[in-house]
Amino acid sequence: TTVQLASYVREVFGAQYTRRFVHAFTICGSLVRYHLFDRAGGSISQKINIRKNRRTEELFIRILQAYLSMDPTHLGFD
Repeated sequence: TTVQLASYVREVFGAQYTRRFVHAFTICGSLVRYHLFDRAGGSISQKINIRKNRRTEELFIRILQAYLSMDPTHLGFD
């Protein structure tokens, strides 16, 4: 999954030359991983089980809200 996602990110960087970094996340069942790619490589969070307890569910919702409220600078546009 990470290799395929990195391929998609490479296409984004190729199409958007002013892009500094790309945020992404993967969801596989109840497991979520957050990714941040820049032109030098990427970093990946640990797997988070969003159904483990109430706290992890709330964390997932807050992260999604943060992504939805980001301005273009925080999304990686120059």
